[in-house]
Amino acid sequence: MTIQKIKDYLQEYSYLKSIQALLHWDMETMMPKGAIDDRARRLSYVQGKLHTHITGKKYENLLNQMGKVKLKPLEKKLLKELRWDFDVNKALPIKHVMELATVQTHASHAWATARAQNDWKSFEPYLQKLIDLKRKEATFFKSKKPYDALIKLHDKEFTSDEITKLFSDLKKGLIKLAAEVKKQGVLVDVKDLKGPFEIEAQKELSQWVAEAFGLSRENSRLDISTHPFSINISPQDQRITTRYVTQNLDSLSSTMHEVGHALYENNLPREWEGTPFQEAVSLSVHESQSRFWENIIGRSKEFSEFIYPHMLEKFPKQMKSVTPADLFKIFNKSIPSLIRVESSELYYNLHIIIRYEIEELIFNQGLDAADIPKVWNEKYDSYLGIRPTTFREGVLQDSHWAGGAFGYFPTYTLGNLISGSLYQQMKKNIPKFSDRIKKGEFGEIKDYLVKNIHSKGRSISHQDIVGELKTQDYLSYLSEKLLSKK
Repeated sequence: MTIQKIKDYLQEYSYLKSIQALLHWDMETMMPKGAIDDRARRLSYVQGKLHTHITGKKYENLLNQMGKVKLKPLEKKLLKELRWDFDVNKALPIKHVMELATVQTHASHAWATARAQNDWKSFEPYLQKLIDLKRKEATFFKSKKPYDALIKLHDKEFTSDEITKLFSDLKKGLIKLAAEVKKQGVLVDVKDLKGPFEIEAQKELSQWVAEAFGLSRENSRLDISTHPFSINISPQDQRITTRYVTQNLDSLSSTMHEVGHALYENNLPREWEGTPFQEAVSLSVHESQSRFWENIIGRSKEFSEFIYPHMLEKFPKQMKSVTPADLFKIFNKSIPSLIRVESSELYYNLHIIIRYEIEELIFNQGLDAADIPKVWNEKYDSYLGIRPTTFREGVLQDSHWAGGAFGYFPTYTLGNLISGSLYQQMKKNIPKFSDRIKKGEFGEIKDYLVKNIHSKGRSISHQDIVGELKTQDYLSYLSEKLLSKK
């Protein structure tokens, strides 16, 4: 009975989250620019309501009552997750929560303008304000290092020390693999598809892929935004965005990525609405799903064969004389690039490691916003052998920091590592795994993810999915794909 009372209480929390998500989606896709001040006040108000609801005395009493009754193992797990959320939110003063929401809204708007105009100086004070607020936020939690507190808001199973070790091992493996790929040259000297690519045809291809992967048009929308994203309005209302340019087809990979997020949200257990059991295990596991569909499926030889006739139909001139084997090479062209979301799979994690190391410098060593571009450029030169010539292709390319999402970036690479282990599992557990991709039969692959991950919500951990996280499964997967067989 107490659990039902908690579920009833959290139903309102779920409704408020839906309102907040819809306001955010609209801000990024439809809202007129002149409405930013009004939107900032409304988002701050909703955030305050959410915080009050989830930290109130009535809710605390319900949790205490739940702790006094005999619980089944799953119910004990639920209480543990509810308590963790309560403690995290209770540690944050409501004044801080509402101020942060306001600054994030203004900073996101300022970032979009600054990125379009290549104007770092106009964005810098907004970023510094966010850094100051997040440094303050870290002090509200007990953690070994300030950055650990922010990482745990995205994935509570990792510390910066643990991530640093994993990333160090991964970096060594990637550098070695990159040298081998470069030496072979097969995926280096690759001629890109030559545009222009009609925007309407790109939209049709993106929508077709989303539906092929299993995202119903009845329960989703695909729109345009400055930075691609996915947002869950409610279980039956998934919104994803991409961005289109006529020069390339990067919209395809970003769409596949966001579809992976949306499929996860769409298949979380609805009977637990409002509770942690209707939430993703962590952002690392969330990213494992998006990276799985984008890369392990979407950049595979088998998928190149499957999508080939559809791309030929949409872009007959651009695809002239291109074979499925050529398409695979194009999808996996492995040279360093400046833009993270346009990066090859081989070099992508180095982009993330750079951002992770900068965040670690910000929160553990005191790096300020004014010094970030210099450090950014030096790390790109050191790790990738290239240096940005504009802020837009450098430090202004991502929206995450403008939204105050410090600690988010490492989850992309942690997600890649998880996806690599999932790939090794699926090859063993799904009959004719590769053939299914080639034929566009994604149902059993999706069902495997739903059964083992999506339907479990936060009742499991990443260890329950793939065991202790290591780099070897992922590096083996990359080597298998990128190195020519002799």
